Amino acid sequence: MSAIAIALLTILGAAGEAIGIDKYLKTNTVKRRTLSLLNQGLFHYAALPRMKEERAEALMAKFSELLREHRVFREVFGLI
Repeated sequence: MSAIAIALLTILGAAGEAIGIDKYLKTNTVKRRTLSLLNQGLFHYAALPRMKEERAEALMAKFSELLREHRVFREVFGLI
């Protein structure tokens, strides 16, 4: 269960980075990644309840897209 949670949070972090909201998690002088994708996913997950609706929808859409790219998640969540 822990490995699945870590994988999902990492994918959530990658989704946030893909849509550009990772810029809110780092200082404005840094161009490279300062937090791991897992830590970014943790921040995004914690922020979801108070996130702007447009940003949350974009994040969830990209998260869903990234999940479908992984065969394991496609097989597991494809049943649901």
